[in-house]
Amino acid sequence: MSRFPLDSPEIVAFMTSASKHLGRDLPKPKDVFDFGEDKPHLSDELLSFAIEGKKTATTTWPVPSPQHWDVGDLSVILNGAGKPSALMRTTELKKCKFRDVEEDFALAEGEGDYEQYRKNHIYWYGRYGEMNGELFGEDSIVLCERFEIIYPPKPEARAE
Repeated sequence: MSRFPLDSPEIVAFMTSASKHLGRDLPKPKDVFDFGEDKPHLSDELLSFAIEGKKTATTTWPVPSPQHWDVGDLSVILNGAGKPSALMRTTELKKCKFRDVEEDFALAEGEGDYEQYRKNHIYWYGRYGEMNGELFGEDSIVLCERFEIIYPPKPEARAE
């Protein structure tokens, strides 16, 4: 399950606002998360990349079991202060070994080139693994997720 409550008053209010803006009832989100975990400035930066359409993918490790979301499901993205700030729809999920993450996927994460993607994730997941007694490496199974932001609209769409 999500590490954040799916039915907190803030999430419910955010989903109500998104539903009103989009003109339709939305299902309850399947996940609530932030991109930067314990680094608020990174959460805010990656969130802005996602809202701007510069970030359309994310990698998860360890892969949750059981996995609580799938293609078509909605997730709320929090900002660095832990406030709901964007709503995304998962468009693709693929499990693979870290060594097999394709370059176009890594580039869709919007965080630099392929080598930077690998370096950042090896550092991040290695650090997470050390704190949680898990070992991350080339043969670790990761979840590669593509998504689209459905709320708020992209900045240029708001200006129209």
